[in-house]
Amino acid sequence: MPGRFFARGFRSLGSRALLLLALTLILAACQAREAKLSPAAAAFRQEVKDCLARLTTPLVAPVVQRNQQAITEALKQAEPEAIKLCRMCPFRMGVLDPQGETLTVYPFKEEAMGNFSSYDVVKQTLKNRRINQQRFYLQDGSQLYIICAPIMEGENLLGILALSLNAAEAKSRWGLTAEEFLKIDFNQK
Repeated sequence: MPGRFFARGFRSLGSRALLLLALTLILAACQAREAKLSPAAAAFRQEVKDCLARLTTPLVAPVVQRNQQAITEALKQAEPEAIKLCRMCPFRMGVLDPQGETLTVYPFKEEAMGNFSSYDVVKQTLKNRRINQQRFYLQDGSQLYIICAPIMEGENLLGILALSLNAAEAKSRWGLTAEEFLKIDFNQK
């Protein structure tokens, strides 16, 4: 009889210990946070977020109407205010429809027009309706940083605002490395 009592006690203690261990691991995982950003990455992130906030609101009506001229005008009007981010650098803004087709690019560049629905950064933004970023390599070996933000009206995805920034300019202006750029969570409050 005493042997049975101890065996039951150990089994019960074992399952309790496993449950306690599992709860501890879950709690630790829930408390994991984004790695601390460098001052350069934090400054860049804040400027991009400010820029996106200023640009997406005036774009809603022209994107709903698919009015290319009005979209371009909205980007032009927002630029001086919003793009303290990167004055005097190769910086472009583009607006895509929900199928990934370019509605307009500002400043205009013919090569930037097209369908970008097969690009991962566009696919992810269309799918998860969150800000996503990606690094692109150009044929000359230079790099571009692309940031895609959904243009939303309530729950409806109207399109994507894409920002393109030369990686060398980001490095010289903010000291931002490619690794830091890729680690930034532009959705974090």
